Amino acid sequence: MINCLLIKISHNKRGMPVRSYRTLTAEELSIGRGAECSIHLLDPRISMHHAVIKRLDDEQLHLVAVNGELEVDGAILQNIALTHGTQVMIGPFQLRVEPAPPDVNIAVSLTLVHLLPDDFQDLKARTHEPLRGASTFKKRLALALVAFIALIFLALPLAQNLIPNLHATMAKLPLGFDRAWSPGHISNSHLHFGSQCFNCHEVLTQQVTDKACIKCHSNVAPHIPNPKLQEQVFNHNKLFMDGIRCAECHREHKSPYPLARQDNSTCVRCHGNIKAVDSHTKLTNIHDFDRDHPAFKLTFLTGDKEKKIERISQTDKARLVEKSGIKFPHSQHFGKVQGPNGIWDVREMTCTNCHQQEGKEMRFKPVSYNRDCMTCHANQLTMGPPEALITVPHGSEQNVMNALKVQAPKQLAHYSESLKTDGCAYCHEINDFKAKTKTEVKIDSKVKTNSDDGLPWHVAPLNINQDWFSKAHFNHASHQTQKCQSCHAVEESDSSADVAMPDRQSCLRCHSGNSPKPKRIASSCMSCHDFHDSHVMHESLPVPK
Repeated sequence: MINCLLIKISHNKRGMPVRSYRTLTAEELSIGRGAECSIHLLDPRISMHHAVIKRLDDEQLHLVAVNGELEVDGAILQNIALTHGTQVMIGPFQLRVEPAPPDVNIAVSLTLVHLLPDDFQDLKARTHEPLRGASTFKKRLALALVAFIALIFLALPLAQNLIPNLHATMAKLPLGFDRAWSPGHISNSHLHFGSQCFNCHEVLTQQVTDKACIKCHSNVAPHIPNPKLQEQVFNHNKLFMDGIRCAECHREHKSPYPLARQDNSTCVRCHGNIKAVDSHTKLTNIHDFDRDHPAFKLTFLTGDKEKKIERISQTDKARLVEKSGIKFPHSQHFGKVQGPNGIWDVREMTCTNCHQQEGKEMRFKPVSYNRDCMTCHANQLTMGPPEALITVPHGSEQNVMNALKVQAPKQLAHYSESLKTDGCAYCHEINDFKAKTKTEVKIDSKVKTNSDDGLPWHVAPLNINQDWFSKAHFNHASHQTQKCQSCHAVEESDSSADVAMPDRQSCLRCHSGNSPKPKRIASSCMSCHDFHDSHVMHESLPVPK
């Protein structure tokens, strides 16, 4: 994004220079005679699209010729780096790079150096004289067309909205007279009622209000969970004048373009200078993913039943430790691994053996013992000699102990200790009550607060995270051409405490910011963030037994 201070220098009747200032913000600043150009130069010696100011791969601002010539010291150039003091002739105008104030990227001044010749001014004045002697037929035809247009595009639509009986009759028809006022095609989301304009345009001649949108979208979450801050930012903020409406980001009548805006400009209005919006925020300024996006923050679960979370930056390496309650080395579950049936039982394992996809975005189901672990690890739940094997169920400790009491009541203590050290403890962290006082147990264990249930030990509560990026979304389906280990470095991981989530630099190998770059895909804020659900953590599914 380029923030440019444009200084136009003209001369008054006394010949004294007069400066006018204007701030321009855009990805690229076009210069030309066309009305759509960012810097509009109304002179016949300027091309419709003469040149453009943009940031090239060296991250410096350049003036690049499009359909016109750029002159520097008598030489015609196609590409000019804009540094302090640079002077360029754009047709009859002189562009000069001025000292820039701290809140803009660049400041340029434009001065008309070569005025139009006098004979051209005379020709221009004579060209704009009105035609004389127009025939009566042409005048009558013009009046008839004016009346026809007024009837079709003004009188009938007004009548439909102002006469109740006509309004009720037209509501039963697929199209109404006021359809002529539509500025474009209805989006696919609103096609089922789009022919009835009054569904959104509740009051004639007034713009669509948020109230009309909320009639259907009542369950849409706000951007900020704090109601007072939400009101302060969006309704009482100088950046948004009288407040920001739904229709500023959701542009209807623009089909086939997306209903929600995809560029960064609206997001940057706040997040480009976030302290001006909320002086107490801990967020940093962000303008573009490629330029100044901070390091990702990962969401860690710190509670078991209560969904307490802590978000830790990936730059804080010492704290990036998952306490899941599971002992799991990824390195022993990837590639060729030893199976449970002896030395000849060698199996080829991939990520999808345990991480099973679901949904169109290819989110992953929680890992389940019965579905993913039992095939290889059923032996951990068996004990005793071959002629008298005992199998205990996978589940609660109480069920395990009950099974031991029924199948081996005399060896209950021995088998219980064997399960604690070699069975359940093979995969789970164990809370040993024998080695602790009741006070220590109350502090350590979140599931069982004491050993009054008669059990000598308990499996530590599972705390497996299902949503590491709670304030962003990621579509695995869009990345299925890549290998899992391209982003998740788990081949050498020997501990379940390791966090193998990709960081920002990993994403920048394939993605750029709002503008595409060689071999990288343009990615706006909306590529990863949902405006309305930015603070809502995805519901983690319960971990199956």
